[in-house]
Amino acid sequence: PSSQEMEEKDDSQQMKAKTSELSDQIDEVKEIMKKNLNQILHREENLEKLLEVSKYLEDKAYNFRRTTNEVSRSYWWKNVKLIVAVVVIVLIVVVVIILLAVGVI
Repeated sequence: PSSQEMEEKDDSQQMKAKTSELSDQIDEVKEIMKKNLNQILHREENLEKLLEVSKYLEDKAYNFRRTTNEVSRSYWWKNVKLIVAVVVIVLIVVVVIILLAVGVI
């Protein structure tokens, strides 16, 4: 083989080596991109789940707030009724004591 043929052979081998190296790098980049894409999809799923959970918690918080207001109002009325009952009983006792003291009874 002539020196020109040897140079062409060397060039061809170098070209093949470079092509192989580039192909390997491309495969590596493709794998990295696949991993990144999978991570993005996984994050999106997690975000969707997080949104669902936050909506659920928001609904529960609203129901809790509404229920506590209802219970608070209910106990307020019970307290008012109790105070009115105690005041009426005290007034009746005072009236009876006054009537007994005056001698009407």
